[in-house]
Amino acid sequence: MIHYSVRIPQPHRHYVHFEGIFETDGINVLTLQLAAWRPGRYELGNFAKNILNWRCTDEDNRPLSFRKNTKDQWVVQCENTNRVIIRYAYYANELNAGSTYLDEDQLQINPVNCFFFRPDAPQLPYTIQLDLPADYDIACGLKQPSKHTLSAAHFDELADAPLITSRDLRHLSYEEQFVTYHIWIQGNVKLDEARLVEGFQKFTRAQLQIFGDLPCQDYHFLYQFTPYFVRHGVEHTNSTLIAMGPAADFQQDHLFKDLLGISSHELFHTWNVKNIRPIEMMPYDYTRENYSQLGYVTEGVTTYYGDMLLHRAGLFSDQEWCEVLADWLQKHFDNNGRKHLSVAGSSIDTWLDGYTPGVPWRKVSIYNEGALIALITDAMIRFHTKQTKSLDDVMRLMYERFGKMKKGYSDNDYMALVNEVAGIDLSGLFNDIVYDTKDYEPFITAALKVFGYEMSRQPATTWSASAYGLSVATSIGKAVVTSVVEHSPADESGLWIGDEIMTINGVAPYKNFQHLLRQFEGDLNLLFLRKGELRQTQLWGDGKVWLYKMTVSKI
Repeated sequence: MIHYSVRIPQPHRHYVHFEGIFETDGINVLTLQLAAWRPGRYELGNFAKNILNWRCTDEDNRPLSFRKNTKDQWVVQCENTNRVIIRYAYYANELNAGSTYLDEDQLQINPVNCFFFRPDAPQLPYTIQLDLPADYDIACGLKQPSKHTLSAAHFDELADAPLITSRDLRHLSYEEQFVTYHIWIQGNVKLDEARLVEGFQKFTRAQLQIFGDLPCQDYHFLYQFTPYFVRHGVEHTNSTLIAMGPAADFQQDHLFKDLLGISSHELFHTWNVKNIRPIEMMPYDYTRENYSQLGYVTEGVTTYYGDMLLHRAGLFSDQEWCEVLADWLQKHFDNNGRKHLSVAGSSIDTWLDGYTPGVPWRKVSIYNEGALIALITDAMIRFHTKQTKSLDDVMRLMYERFGKMKKGYSDNDYMALVNEVAGIDLSGLFNDIVYDTKDYEPFITAALKVFGYEMSRQPATTWSASAYGLSVATSIGKAVVTSVVEHSPADESGLWIGDEIMTINGVAPYKNFQHLLRQFEGDLNLLFLRKGELRQTQLWGDGKVWLYKMTVSKI
């Protein structure tokens, strides 16, 4: 048993104080590991950068010799002692769905950030005692043997169980198939609670219709509503932590739908990735990267179902579903990375530069491209089975054969199930759009037709200089290039991302950049600023439209 205590003596400093007691079991050297990453975000976390005053003693409070072996691993000399007690403070001043945060009003802990484990014995159970104000409640998926006490069967369970504790938590709940779903709300937000619960019930039922049952005994939605903009959710075994803001705006209908969308996405993850898991992550290895090409399944299929099931459940109108599809298409066609790195390669490379765009044209999004691959796969199955089968059947079989069996699946396993359900070999399609960089457009066009939709495109004159192949952001009197299409006139002229356009044919653009382009049709003389130096170039249209606004409509 590993015992932890948590204190928050001066919350305005944002330091959470931890004490962990580890039995030595007769060993002479104890290795203690802080997780190198957190599930749900496939990039290195570097959580140890937040630790202050790491110290260790024996049971009589005598200092023990230790060294820091790697950026997140400590090694303690523990000869002739039965217990190693570690003490440290963790700086918790970032509030999002994957972070740990403390202030005078609340404490949020993602245990994967800040609790140590023994890499030689990750199966050891934990008890955690939180020293909190008496009127603080705890929202968490872990068992609570007594007030302000939590228990976890092993580190994997602890790492995957975020908590929010405060005196202001609001609690709602509903039941489906004799399972209780808890909704915990932190933050000053006004919501139509009856409408919220009704919406959650509808998308929960839609997901249960696919899988049959929930792979956990209860489920907890944990919400942080902030006064500033944030959209961030992280999936866990029997819970999700979602940060959204500004809280004051959530009476608007489109933001309420955003809330339903991200919540549906995270609940679907309970099956797809927390239960149905790539073989490379079965089990998780918290000491290093867990590389997998299957991001198009773990995140892409989840993105597809997260929104599609809102449409199926009647929570999105036909028009709203068309807008979701159009948004996926827009992101796809606006990203030149689709020509340079496959979605399978991009899944591996999330570990390189995380979830930032990275260098121009280098990669694609496993979420967005994966959703389009799921759409295409679903359509192909429906087409070849005359609408008698769908991607639902694939995911149901994934749950039965891998999730329930606690068995990881490989790329070949997923492909085999798709082929089994479709009754035809679709590996050629996957080679083209998953493992290669072939053009998606003919596959998307065919897929939309199966569902009774079609896509169209118009020159993107509302926000982009579509005839020149560049996008420009204008603010505070500046016009800054934000993207350049490969081989477009803008690219050939030498313009690049980050260049600030000072004048167009001698006129400063300010906020009327698009108007000036229309006024000076044809060749343009540009003066622009790059790295503090003024430069000049000519920009001319070639009669081709390079950027489009995508729309989707019912046939």
